[in-house]
Formats: sequence, C-alpha cells, structure tokens
Amino acid sequence: MLEDEDSDRIEKICPVCKVEATKRCSRCALVYYCTVEHQQQHWKTHKTTCNPFKVFSNEQFGRFLVATRDIKAGEVVIKEPPLVHGPAQITGPVCVGCLQGLQENKYLECEQCGWPVCKRSCQDNPAHRAECKLTIGRGSKASMIAIQHFYVPHPMYQCLMPLRCLLLTESDPAKWELLQQLESHEEERRGSELWRNDREGVAKLIPRFFKCENRWDEDEILRIVGIIQVNGHEIPLTEPSSVAIYNQASMLEHSCRPNLSKSFTNRGEIVLWAPNPIKRGERLSICYTDVMWTTGNRLEHLQQTKMFRCECERCSDPTEYETYFSALRCSGFQKDSKCKGYILPVDSDSWTGGDWSCQKCHSVVTGAAVSQILERARMDLEAMQKHREDHCNKYMKHYSKWLTPNHQYLVDVKISLSQVIGGKAPEAIKKIPYEKLMTKIKICQDLLTLFDKICPAEARAFGATRFELHAALAELARRSTESNNPACTSQLEESLYNANECIRMLLHEPAVLMESKICAQAKINAKALQSLLGIKE
Repeated sequence: MLEDEDSDRIEKICPVCKVEATKRCSRCALVYYCTVEHQQQHWKTHKTTCNPFKVFSNEQFGRFLVATRDIKAGEVVIKEPPLVHGPAQITGPVCVGCLQGLQENKYLECEQCGWPVCKRSCQDNPAHRAECKLTIGRGSKASMIAIQHFYVPHPMYQCLMPLRCLLLTESDPAKWELLQQLESHEEERRGSELWRNDREGVAKLIPRFFKCENRWDEDEILRIVGIIQVNGHEIPLTEPSSVAIYNQASMLEHSCRPNLSKSFTNRGEIVLWAPNPIKRGERLSICYTDVMWTTGNRLEHLQQTKMFRCECERCSDPTEYETYFSALRCSGFQKDSKCKGYILPVDSDSWTGGDWSCQKCHSVVTGAAVSQILERARMDLEAMQKHREDHCNKYMKHYSKWLTPNHQYLVDVKISLSQVIGGKAPEAIKKIPYEKLMTKIKICQDLLTLFDKICPAEARAFGATRFELHAALAELARRSTESNNPACTSQLEESLYNANECIRMLLHEPAVLMESKICAQAKINAKALQSLLGIKE
C-alpha cells in the first residue's frame, strides 16, 4: 500500500527508476515509489528492511528503535525467528532437540554423540547438528555426562547455549555477525561473582570437555556468555523454559512502563506488538524485568542481570504515577499512630537497605525495619495457598496494616482472588452470593485501573483480568434478567466489551500457554453474548 507524504526529511526517489516519487510505503514510511507497480517490483528487496521503525544509536543507549509512523493498537511491530535457541544456563536435563525436560528412565541418547534426547527424531533437529559434530570430534560420547538427578540443574547444560552461539562461526556466519553486534557488558561483569562462576563453569569447561583448547579463548567465550545474559529472552514454550536471542528485538530499549507487548509463536518466533497506539517518533520499548515488581526489586534485578541502573520515567517517580505500588503505610511502623501517609525511600539510592520517610508526617523508618516487613510479607506470600479464598483474605487483612492497597504483594493476592472467586468450576460463579460477585467485579476493575497506569502494555495481565470481569458481568446480567432488572442489557454489553478486549490482548499467545486457552474460551463466550444481544457478526 502507498501513501501520499508531504515530509521533506526523507529522500523521495523511487529505488526502481531513480526518479522523484510522491508515494511512500505505508508500512515503514521510509521508502518512496512513483507507482504501485514499482513498489511491487521492489518488494523482494525491500521486505527485509520494511518495518515501522528505524534504528538509531547513541553513547548512552547504544542502538534503539524509533517509530517512523503512527502505529495502530493491535499492530505487530516485530516478528522474527531466533538467531540461536537453546537451554537456559541453569536447568535440569532437557532434550537437546525440542528442549523439553527429560524424565528419568524415559530418555534416549543421540546415536552419534550421546547427548540426551526425548525421542529419536529429536537427534536430527538442525539446532543440534553443530554441537553433535563437535562432541563426536572429542572421541567419546557425551553419555559420559552421567545424568543422575533429573530435578536439579546439571552443570554441562550451562555450556550448551554458549556453544551453539560459538559454533555459528561455521554453521551460519551471517547470524554470527549479527550476534557479534549485541551488547555483552563484559567490562561491567568482569570480576563479579557471576562472572567468576561463568569463567569456571563455562569458559574453562568448554575447551576441556570438548578437547578444543585452541578453538576459542577464555575471553571470547565469556563475551558470548555476556551476550546471552544481556540479550536472551526466556521462552515459555517448554518445561522448563528455554532461552533465545533475536536480532531486531535485541535493539529494543528497556522501560518499566514499555509500549510493546511480547509473546511467541508455537515455532519460537518472537512477536512484539502494540496493545495501545504509538505515535510517530516514539521510542519502542519492552521491559527487561517484571513490570509487576516493586521499584526496588526491578532496580536490583536489572543491575544484577543487565548491568545498568534504570532511570525510566516510572523508576524516576517514587509514587509510580500516584499508585504507590512500592510504598508502605506509615501507621504500620509507628505505635498508636493515626497517620494516613505513605512511606517511600528518602532518595533514589535507598530502595534497598536505605531509610524511608513518610510523605505526610515526615517520620523516618529505618531500612532494616522496612526490609524486615517486606521479607516477612514475601515469604508468607510464597508459602500461602493462592487457590484458597480464605488464605487470600487472611493475608490481605494481616498485611494491609503495612502494605498500601496497590502494593505489589497485595496486587498479587488480588489477581488470585479475581480468579478464585466463582472460578473453581464452570458453574461455580452461579452459586456465589451477590456480595462476592460484586467483590470480584470491584477487584477486577481496580486491577485494570492500576494496570492502565503502571503497565499499559502488559497484555497477559490485562487479558486474564478482562476475562474474569467479563464472566462476572455476564453472571450479574443473568441475575438481572431473572429479577427483571433493566440494567441487564448494559451489563451484557459491558461483558461483551471485556470479552473482546480479552481476545485482543491474548490473541498472540502460543497454544501451550493457559492464556491461549482463555482467549479461545473468550471467543466462544463473545459469540454467545452477541447472539443474546442480537448483534450480527
């Protein structure tokens, strides 16, 4: 498709006939053509670079992507296969073909090299060929690894992903060149405990085990390990999860309030799409950590794994858009205090271990006191049975003394409650009291309001919560019909809206994930609601 364009910032020369052109490619907005025929003729060349963004770079951020046109809500921005895909660095034994976890006494060995596989066809997986050839070259099979424990990390697997990267020099030089352009933060990593472990467990083990001492030096291997740790994406398509590195996706900058959502196809391609409109000129971003963590947890995780301190808009605002997602209640720390204020770190360096102070009464709480409460709350949250409604309510009642209503830990429990209330069986929601039904609706609405503020691109959280709200509203409408309540129609319409929003948010989820099943059910429910409302497709 071609569009008229008045901008003078891009050279308007048709790449086919080299004459002045007035129509631009509507997908990338970077290339001009004089006719539709010339665009079609040039597509084979242009399609590899036709994206709605442009690559920029500077000293502070390295390479980053900027939208070259307005991007519509729901539009896929990047979809690409991995440069390299392999097991996570810390993993139990997995099949080297499909990367699924292995079960004791239910696995085979590759007939050529001895690496474990779950079925015979997996030994022929193209991803395994290069390491298979290298292992054969060592003179004895990898069965010498001697897998004894199937539920704990195995040391040899931490070498496999780096090995697959290194072997690209021979198996796919083009991918190796792209991999070499990625950031490793080697200097920042050097000397750390993680770096020392990688040196012993990977950089020294690979040459020794595979008998290739002169093939790669220690620094080269450690640099590849850094590239994996900085650029690797966790792929939730197997159990345990695997890791992949992508080319264009690695250029996306980080934000704790990103504008792109990330998912994967069943083939392991990464899908990055826009849940909300993105304006031309905006920088494209994803989150390198978990948007549903507090600021302190996000900052610590990013520093340890990605080697930088986040200074995004969300992290720079201690209140996180006045949601107080990471704050605590002042009254919980002051005996007999009636202060309704919230406490936050005294400065940006005090999120972990530093003193906190109340924004209202200005009293100071030591970092030790804050850490003690947060650690207790975290441990109790991990230990509780989230599928039990009474356990969730007990936790919220107890920790609401210290945690703000939107604090991460309480939000985690609210998400569980939104699913547990009326969700134990398909017909269970019809049996819950009216008060519980309204509680479920209120929890879902509050969560959606919070997500809108702190993580508007968190599609999975939105999709799952929209589904729960849709189900609750549909049940409310059913009861309204029985009582001849005129609000029935508007409740059905709102239920349908949330079902459609659920579908929109979860449309790109792979079949193996629960979110894909939720999406499928939402499609069925939406059709039923349309029929009730007399809406034709």
